[in-house]
Amino acid sequence: MNPPESTHELDSAWKALLGRRSQLSSDEKLAELALGLIGEMGNGFAQRELLRELAGAWTRNWRLTLGAASLLLEQAGRRGMDEPPLREDGPATWAAEALRRSLDALDDADGKDPEVAGNLSAMLGNALRFCGPGKDAEAQEAFTRAIELDPERGEWWYDAGLLDKWRGRFDDAYAANEQARMRLGDQRPVLWNLAICATALGKAEEAVDNWEQLGVPARIDRSRGMPFVANLPPMLLRVLSRTPATDATSQLPDKTVGFELVWIAPLSPCHGVVQSPTFRDAPIDYGDLVLWDGAPVAAHQTSTGNAVPVFPLLEILRPGDERRWPFVALEREPGAVRSLEEALPEGVRVFIQQERVEHHCAACEAGEPHEHGAESVSGSAAGSAPVPVPASLLRGKLIVPFGVNLTEFREAWKSAVKARAISIALPALYEAVGDPKQTGQEHQAWRGIEGKALRQKARA
Repeated sequence: MNPPESTHELDSAWKALLGRRSQLSSDEKLAELALGLIGEMGNGFAQRELLRELAGAWTRNWRLTLGAASLLLEQAGRRGMDEPPLREDGPATWAAEALRRSLDALDDADGKDPEVAGNLSAMLGNALRFCGPGKDAEAQEAFTRAIELDPERGEWWYDAGLLDKWRGRFDDAYAANEQARMRLGDQRPVLWNLAICATALGKAEEAVDNWEQLGVPARIDRSRGMPFVANLPPMLLRVLSRTPATDATSQLPDKTVGFELVWIAPLSPCHGVVQSPTFRDAPIDYGDLVLWDGAPVAAHQTSTGNAVPVFPLLEILRPGDERRWPFVALEREPGAVRSLEEALPEGVRVFIQQERVEHHCAACEAGEPHEHGAESVSGSAAGSAPVPVPASLLRGKLIVPFGVNLTEFREAWKSAVKARAISIALPALYEAVGDPKQTGQEHQAWRGIEGKALRQKARA
């Protein structure tokens, strides 16, 4: 077979290659051609199984192993690093297995050669990084072996720094990226990671220096000891969450893992304050100071038709001191719950939930054609709709500033609720004021509201 001369010939070349599939494990030239063709065709899901076969068949040929593993990791890298692996068996795992076997097959000379063992070890480190935190120690060991063979490879220092950053070892990540910078120069990805790690470590001056190198007009906020960049627009962050145990009406399956989207007020290109609450069980909430990675992992279509980039969470820098209390309510008049805010002390916010969650789906990760049912709604995909719930049932969260007097707030809350056509349960308020009897009654009211909503829906 000769390489295809134009894009138009790729499909016929692929069909011809599949016709000789049995020869791919023994014909080196044909295997090389297959890897090149997979790259030309976009290295998609349709080529994944053949790529797995090639990686497994040529582990005694380190060049072919590197080629196959590189393509597998390209596929693995399309999944965000904040997404837990859905299965143990996937492109990153196949690449890691092939790379290990190839390293084990090297003779003494190749085992000491940075071009051979060094490249295989560094790629193994990246494969294990994509396999998730469970492979962290093995990934560290692989990067260490590669760097020991050639400490001057800046790209290996950089990749080791990526691993440390995603595992929250910001000191180690900063040091590794400094080593990368010494060897690669002021490359944009290196500077970004240095700025992110410096922010995580509270090294405001270093963060500002790196932002300025990137052309970002940063300064030090002396009151907080953190970098600050003015006039950054609001942005979206995604965070893994689960259906809470208190939610008896969600149409999402129990224990479903998905991404919630929250709005952020950025203080720099990588850290800021959460400006909307989470409604499922999530590690962050309204008012938290959080850190995110610089590469967006999705885009969210707003109601105005604008596409807003979505960034992945890296770390909670400081929890907010606001009280964040969930509630459930039945409205007898539209807008009654939302109107509570105007009757409550200044600074109190009332947020109403729309169940908008990006479902973590194996078929989505694989790129397989499929359809989602009502239980699998994507919150970041264009045109997605909230999961339907009974019209009168509302869930939400009350945000109460730390300085608000709770005794006075309780009275204002009771008065505001009494004046509106709603039934509402807010157990956390009575827990906070130390009223166990009323807390129990509120929990009972919560269950009653959900039960009534489900009965209304059944009759509809």
